[in-house]
Amino acid sequence: MVNRNDFRSAMGRFATGVTVVTTLDEAGEVHGMTANSFTSVCLEPPAILVCVAHNAHTYNYVEDKGTFGVNILGTDQLPVGQYFARKPEERTQEIDWTYSTSADGVPMLDGSMVSMACRVLGSHVYGDHTIYVGCVEEMSLGEHAAPLLFYESRWNTSVPANE
Repeated sequence: MVNRNDFRSAMGRFATGVTVVTTLDEAGEVHGMTANSFTSVCLEPPAILVCVAHNAHTYNYVEDKGTFGVNILGTDQLPVGQYFARKPEERTQEIDWTYSTSADGVPMLDGSMVSMACRVLGSHVYGDHTIYVGCVEEMSLGEHAAPLLFYESRWNTSVPANE
């Protein structure tokens, strides 16, 4: 069997876009986590997939609420991606981020290239993650921007915007 470190290194060679998965707790506070395990599933109905680690702070809130937002980040949102990549107790720097809510109250990060409010259609536990399939119930398109990418454990902001 392939060991964890080798597998992680190999997967790092696959460049991914960067998203922040957002949700609310029972008190209405926003919680989020940076994720690159994200893809479209189908067009009819519009559905996406995200993978959430069981030890992620956001995991229990997605489980409890059954709704979540996916926010696709542009290069200008690098600080937002880095902020939400940290554990909540390690988010000591102040960054500027705001959010709006969907009709169903799903937090969607302002300034994202795309924000989607999703309802959980199904889930599958595999290893230390849960794979969520979400029905996209609301979507907001932001400004066309260069995408924020992650490659070989580094943030990449050098991709030009599609004009």
